[in-house]
Amino acid sequence: MLKSRTKWKLKEGNTNTEIAADLSKTLNLSSLFIELCLQRGLDSREKIERFIKPDESWIYDPYLMYDMESAVSRITNAVEQGEQITIYGDYDAGAIRSQVKSLCTCL
Repeated sequence: MLKSRTKWKLKEGNTNTEIAADLSKTLNLSSLFIELCLQRGLDSREKIERFIKPDESWIYDPYLMYDMESAVSRITNAVEQGEQITIYGDYDAGAIRSQVKSLCTCL
């Protein structure tokens, strides 16, 4: 495991240690993680579980993006014609690569 170069600091005084200990035990999660959740407004078992295990309701409809239908049509045509596709991304290109792989698998 990589050793962290960052020293985490928690806000002081805002955490109810009794609630944190109870949630930590109930959810079988570290007290540090629970304290971070509490400081970010995740103050119940349900909220923390929803944060840890998100569902499809968290995902925005990609077709809300401008001209998405044209982009999908163009990519579909390129795949069907055996054309090469170049994708530009930032340092988080791993997510883009897996999405394109899924798209090509589906087609």
